[in-house]
Amino acid sequence: MIDNKIMYEIIEKLHESFSASISICDVSGRVIVSTDSSCMGEMNLLAIEALNINSKVTVSMDSKIQKAGAAMPLRFQKSRMGAVVLQGAGSSSSQLAELLSKTIELLYEELILSKKKQNRTQERDQFLYEWLHLQSDYTENFIKRGEHLGIDITGTHTLILMERKQDDLFTSTSIIQNLLDDRDILLPLSQDQNLIILKENEHFEKKYNRVIAAGHNCHTGICSGSAHLHTAYQAALESLKLGKILFPDEHLHCFEKMKLAIALSKTPIPGLEDSFSLLVAKGRNAQLADTAITYIRLNGDIQKICDKLHIHRNSIPYRIRRIQEICGRNLMDYYDMLCLYASFIRYAGKEADIQ
Repeated sequence: MIDNKIMYEIIEKLHESFSASISICDVSGRVIVSTDSSCMGEMNLLAIEALNINSKVTVSMDSKIQKAGAAMPLRFQKSRMGAVVLQGAGSSSSQLAELLSKTIELLYEELILSKKKQNRTQERDQFLYEWLHLQSDYTENFIKRGEHLGIDITGTHTLILMERKQDDLFTSTSIIQNLLDDRDILLPLSQDQNLIILKENEHFEKKYNRVIAAGHNCHTGICSGSAHLHTAYQAALESLKLGKILFPDEHLHCFEKMKLAIALSKTPIPGLEDSFSLLVAKGRNAQLADTAITYIRLNGDIQKICDKLHIHRNSIPYRIRRIQEICGRNLMDYYDMLCLYASFIRYAGKEADIQ
C-alpha cells in the first residue's frame, strides 16, 4: 500500500523539473496523487493497462477516453505498489516515464527507510523517557520491549550526569557518543545536561575513564552499581546539585561520597539550617558565612584560609568570635563545627531544590 504523504512529497519535488502532468495511481489504477487536481480519484486507463501487463504503456494521441502519455508500474521491495502516469509529454513521454518511475522508486525507498528510522528513533526515545521515570520494578514485558529496541535494561549500570559548558567541544554530544559502544546510551536532557548510561561490563573501566577525562572541566554527578535507572538518576542528580554548592572547586560528585550530605540536606529536623541562615543574614558585610565554610573545608589552616578569602590573618580571630556571637557555634570546638557544617548542608540542600 502506497504512503500517500510520502508520494505527495516526491511529486511536489519532481513537478519543478517536469512540465507535463504527473499522476500516481494505486494498484487498482485510481489516481491518488497528482499535479493535476482535476483527475484526483479517477480511474486511469493507462495505469490500469500498465499494471495488467506489468510493463510500460504509451499512447501517442489523445482519444475521447484517454489523453496521450505514458504509464509505468512502480515497484517497492520487488512488489507492485501502483503506477506513474506522465501525460502530455509528446514524443519523449516513453523515455521520461521510464526515468520518472526509477526516480520515484528510489526516492520512495529512501523516504520510507528514513521514516522507519525516524519512527524507531521516536519509539526508542519514548522508551528511554519511560525507563528514566519508571519508579516500579521492571516487568518482563518492559524488559522485552527494551530488547526489541536494542536496549538491555537488566544488570547494573553507572550513570554519569554531565553538566557541560556550551563552548566545551570535548563534551559535545557527538564527541561523547564516539567514546561509547552500542550497549551504552547517551541521552541529552537539556542544552547543557547529558545523561550517560554505561553498561557495567568487561569494557566498562576504559569507557568510564574516557568519558570522565572528556568532561574533566564539567560538574558531573555519578551513581554506580545500580540496577534501577530512576533511582540512580535521582542519586546522580542530587549529587550534582548539592556537590556544586558544597564542593565548588571539585567537578566529580559521586553518590558514594555525597550520600551522607544528601541525607542531611533532606533531614526533617526542624531549624537545622537556622545557624547558617543567621550567618548569611547578619554576617553578610564581614563574609562570615564564607569564612565559616572555608575554615571547615580547609581544616582550620589559617594561611590557606587567608589566601582563599584574600584577607589578613589577624582578622581570623575576630571573625571566629563574631560567628560564635551570631549563631552560637564555636569553630574551635569540633562538635560545634560539626553542627554548623550540618546546618550549612541543610541550608545548601534548600538552595539546591530552588535552583
